[in-house]
Order: sequence, then structure tokens, then C-alpha cells
Amino acid sequence: MATMMLCSTAPVLAPGIVMQGEVLPRASLDEQLRICDQEIVEAWVGLVKRSMVIGWDGYFIKRHDGWQRLGYADEKHYRSSKGIGRSTWYKMVGLAEKFSMLAKEQFLNMTIENAAQLAAVPLSSRGDAALLQAASTMTASKFESELVRVTAIQQNKPVGEVYVTIKWRIKQAQREAIERGLEDWQREHGIDDPGYALELMIAEYHDRLTLVGFMTEALTRLPRAIAAAKSMEDLEELRKLFATHIQDMGEMLKLCCGAGGDDEQG
Repeated sequence: MATMMLCSTAPVLAPGIVMQGEVLPRASLDEQLRICDQEIVEAWVGLVKRSMVIGWDGYFIKRHDGWQRLGYADEKHYRSSKGIGRSTWYKMVGLAEKFSMLAKEQFLNMTIENAAQLAAVPLSSRGDAALLQAASTMTASKFESELVRVTAIQQNKPVGEVYVTIKWRIKQAQREAIERGLEDWQREHGIDDPGYALELMIAEYHDRLTLVGFMTEALTRLPRAIAAAKSMEDLEELRKLFATHIQDMGEMLKLCCGAGGDDEQG
């Protein structure tokens, strides 16, 4: 029986091009995937840099009120005539405005996410060389942690006591339900700080001892301990234990609410 010899009649493709429906050997597929990955990275970096350039140059024109000198009625006319989206324009121009003390290169070296985070810190820290370097090299999550660390040093407090902002994407009805529950918890326990109240709610749910639980436990244990005392020595020992208990409560109060006289910045 004759053997049929098969050979490929597919055209030779230029690098980076794959015909639709073609099945590639694994090595070739891996190469194509790496090419796509690299092109996506380069396109994304280019998109980010273009947005930063729009912000920097747009703010320069705005600062000098140069719309009419360029032949446009105003900022809105300029933006719309260039086909730049409203949200992109005002976000990036506003971001550049917060860094007007920098050189253009310093601003463009940052990612949009890191620039937005750095823009939220006090003006005196935005030009800090170390923070600018971090904003140019770190991922958004690592830079966020770095900002918290630096803020803790500046405010002379533990990292865990630095105020941060949590952002969740939830439905309006969910937000209202959470806020109502949080307000009820604050009223029930006499707590003014919503962040601390939320911490207590979660901690109580997970059976972790909190200040509220600590005080409730003390109120039930103290009468039993006094009734069980049989001598002055027992009462003296109880007094020492109670003094230690009160001191521990004071430490918890300082941890959650700050020492007396502290000015909290929210």
C-alpha cells in the first residue's frame, strides 16, 4: 500500500503574525503569547504616559489662560475640539496642578495611581525626593504601604494608627444598610468614631476581645470575686488585680482612641 506524504502548504508568516484558525506548535504559541504580553505592556505604559502628558501640558495652558491665544474660546472649547474625554481631561489636569512645584520629567515618571495617592498627602511632602522615587518605581499597593509608613514616622505613631481610606464598589442600597447598622452600633455603645465602631463590630463577630467586651466581662467578674473573698489578704490581692485590670483598660483606651490631648487628623 502506498504511503501518502503530507507537507505543509501554509504560507510563511512574518514574525508576530498568525493566520486565523491556525494551530501552532507549543513553542510557537508560547512565543506569540510573550509577544502579545509585551505589546500590551508597552501600549499600557504609552497610554499612561500620554495621559500624564495631557495633564501636565493642559495645566500649563490653563495656568497661563492660553486658550484664546491658541485660537479657542475657553478650556471647554479646547478640550472638546481635541476629542479628549471630559473625565480624563479634568482628572489629569487637576492632578498636574497638585504637582506644579515639580519638573515635568518628575511628574511624568510617576504612574497615575501613585501620583493620585501622593497628591493626597500634605503639600510639604509631595516634593520629597524619596517619595517621588518610590512613586516612580513601586506598584500602587506597595506605594500605598510606603505612604502609611512615612506618615507614621512624621506623626510619631504606630503604623496601625495612621488614618487610611477604604474604597469599595457596592450598591447604593448596600451602602445605606451598612451605614444604618454602623450608626445603630455607635449609638448603642456610645462611640463617636465610625472607624472604631466598625472595627468593634467585626471583632465582636469573630469573638475577639474588644474594649466593650473587656468592660462587660469586668462588670460580671468583679462582684463574684468580692463575694468569694474570705479575708483581708484576699481583698488586698483583689485590689491589686483590680488596679492591674484598670491599667489594662487604660492601655486599650489609648490604643483605640489616642492619649488624652491628642489632636487626631481624620
